[in-house]
Amino acid sequence: MAGEGRKIVKFFKDIRAEMKKVTWPSRKTVITYTEIVLIVVALFTVFIFLIDSVFSYLLKLIIKV
Repeated sequence: MAGEGRKIVKFFKDIRAEMKKVTWPSRKTVITYTEIVLIVVALFTVFIFLIDSVFSYLLKLIIKV
C-alpha cells in the first residue's frame, strides 16, 4: 500500500513540474482569441439558419406541387 502512495505523490509532482514548463498565453491573447471564436460561431449560426430557411422554403414549394 505504501508503494501506491509513493506513486500517487510522484504522479502529482510530475504534473506540477510539467505545468511549470507550460507557456501560458497573456490575458489579452485569451480575450482576442475568445472574441474571434464567438464571432466565427455567430457567423456560422447565421449561415446555417439561412441555408435551413432556404431549404425549408423549397421543401414547402415541392410538397404543395
